[in-house]
Amino acid sequence: MDIDDKVTPLSSEFDYSQVPSWYAICHNESCSLRQDCLRYLAGSNAPHNLEMALCVMPSMAKDGHCRLYDKKTVVVMAAGFTTLYDQVLKSDYTHMRKAITKYLHGAKMYYEYKDGRRALNPEQQRWIRDFVAKMGYDFEVKFDRFFEAYVFHHPVAL
Repeated sequence: MDIDDKVTPLSSEFDYSQVPSWYAICHNESCSLRQDCLRYLAGSNAPHNLEMALCVMPSMAKDGHCRLYDKKTVVVMAAGFTTLYDQVLKSDYTHMRKAITKYLHGAKMYYEYKDGRRALNPEQQRWIRDFVAKMGYDFEVKFDRFFEAYVFHHPVAL
């Protein structure tokens, strides 16, 4: 599937509002890894009125290594699949919806993903496409919109 022309590119200005509250940021200007580290990018773009945040201590960077280094990674996210069932037989609809709901962790999150209020990562997009194909359908699963986003990796267990 060629979606490159339909993808909203990442903004040239970092949007700090996209940083999850659990994500540790970094302000270590002397770190040799800072140019390619998402934690440093987030920290250097933290709003001036930010009162508290989880931070990586400067002592983590030693000899060109940092255990909490998070390489900047950009992926194409998909938001919304409001037309998914348009070509699905009525007899398959309930089974398909229930399976996708289970995969997306329940009804509340299912509708947030379906309506585009929550974005699907590439793995989730692939799972939905594969599931539809396993159900015997050969149509292209269409998502409502695509956009580039940074991947904020979960914190390392300390």
